[in-house]
Amino acid sequence: MRKITHLFGDLLLLAVSLLCILPFLYMILMSLKSTINVYDFSLSLSDLTLEQYRKIFSDAAFLHYFRNSVIVALAGVALTLFTSCTAGFAFAKLKFKGNDKIFLLLILTMLVPSQIILVPLYIVVRGLGWVNTFKALILPLPGAFGVFIMRQAILGIPNELIESARIDGASDFKILRTIVLPLVKSAMLTLSIFTFLGAWNNFTWPLIITTKESMRTLPLALTTMKTQYDSDVGLTMACAAVTFLPPFIFYLFLQSKFEEGVALNGMKG
Repeated sequence: MRKITHLFGDLLLLAVSLLCILPFLYMILMSLKSTINVYDFSLSLSDLTLEQYRKIFSDAAFLHYFRNSVIVALAGVALTLFTSCTAGFAFAKLKFKGNDKIFLLLILTMLVPSQIILVPLYIVVRGLGWVNTFKALILPLPGAFGVFIMRQAILGIPNELIESARIDGASDFKILRTIVLPLVKSAMLTLSIFTFLGAWNNFTWPLIITTKESMRTLPLALTTMKTQYDSDVGLTMACAAVTFLPPFIFYLFLQSKFEEGVALNGMKG
């Protein structure tokens, strides 16, 4: 009876996995075809072509979108790691007045839906003259979530290790750089993946804050492709595939460290 139960569970998981994979398989196969029919789906490999990918990569506007997404995602990761590591270290290991209260207020901001702050954020950014700039796309990316992850990771570092470094005359910045960060690499990689995925797939904020084609990011290219080439489903799917693959590859590259970081943060939380 137990074997039958395990077999049924395995078959159920396999069926769910196939259902999850099917949309991606559909996207890839359709991107290798030139068709106006969204239902023209077959596993035949006889009519596959890379023409759709050649077409989108020969489009100057698409290349601008791709370049902007790479810049925003990588710069967002770097900025988020810097602010989250320094703030996380301060909240975890530095004693100052109001430490816990300030951290609590910071965490409470995670309860506010991001859609609520879009209008105030736009007003502030427009007042600073940052519309259609990388500053407007990158600077809002760091948030309380990153500070929380890094604080939880840094809390696990023994205080004795940090105190001994202070006795040797090391400054707080040197302690953070030489002692703390090497010990929380898994958490940093976890935060990097979350930030990269969020920045790469962000659609609403770039749509609001950019009006020039040269400053828009890759997710916006899907709407442009659909408008310009509404009859070519394959071209739209090729654009979707190019949008999907970079964060997917980024995750696969850091998968083991990502899982390790999530497990450690879960145990420390």
